[in-house]
Amino acid sequence: MNYREPLVTVITATNPGLLAMIKSVLDDADIPCLTRGEGFQTLYAAGPVEVLVFESDAEQARALLKDL
Repeated sequence: MNYREPLVTVITATNPGLLAMIKSVLDDADIPCLTRGEGFQTLYAAGPVEVLVFESDAEQARALLKDL
């Protein structure tokens, strides 16, 4: 993991419960993640929240999240 490595979106969610589950799955796999739009989504229902991970973790993250 390189902190200058690009971030990529691996999944989007509109449901706060699903978003919590996604974060938990990634955390259990030691895959750091960031969310984009989370504050706006809960306040204004402004659309989906993007979950971003480092590019090198993207394939593993997508595999873990494919059934959610």
